[in-house]
Order: sequence, then C-alpha cells, then structure tokens
Amino acid sequence: MREDVVSNYFKMWVDRDFAKLDDIFCDCIYYRECYGATYVGLDEVHMWINDMLLKQTVLKWEIKNCYNLDNSTIFVEWTFQAKETETYIFDGISKIRFQNNKIISIEEYETKHNTFRPYKILKS
Repeated sequence: MREDVVSNYFKMWVDRDFAKLDDIFCDCIYYRECYGATYVGLDEVHMWINDMLLKQTVLKWEIKNCYNLDNSTIFVEWTFQAKETETYIFDGISKIRFQNNKIISIEEYETKHNTFRPYKILKS
C-alpha cells in the first residue's frame, strides 16, 4: 500500500500530472529536498511543483528498493533523471512518513549516480 503511494507520486513527476497529489499528501506535509530546500504545507508544495514544471522535465524516477521501518515509515532507494538546460541523473534515498495512509513527510538524500573504485587492485 505505502509503496504504491510512493510509486504513484514518483510517476506524477514523469507524467507531469499532479491532479491527485492532495489525495496522497497530508495538508501539513513537510518536504525536504536533497539539496536543502524545504516546503511546509500543500500550498508551498504546489508552488514548488508549478515552478519546476516550467523548467524541468523528469525523464525517470525509478524505485530500486523499499524498506519498511515500522507502521508509519519507509525508506525508498531510487534513481532520478531529469532535463533542465542539461540532462542529469543521481541516485537517492527518501525517508517517507505516513499518517492515515497519506504522506506527512519526505526527506531526500542524494548520492552520485556514477561510481568508481579508486583503490581497486588490477590483476595482470
């Protein structure tokens, strides 16, 4: 159930259709993006989304894994790809809390998508 709600939210970004956002977010939603911006309440979230729709196209927001912490909290691993002036991609994890089957808070954390092993031992 909670995984479906998160999946539907991520899909809203790809589809650019937020008609049912108020059905899945609490009125007092707290949203912290991975770079520090925070939004409190549905009004601020709607303003942010409307602004982002003008400058960003989400190409993919793919869930890799979901981890249920307890009855109200899940962690979701994901890959996000979008285009603004250039295309970019990164991986992340979100801590998502629910209240009465609606999302009450999201806190996102980002990591680089491309990885490397600087100390990998080369075998000849």
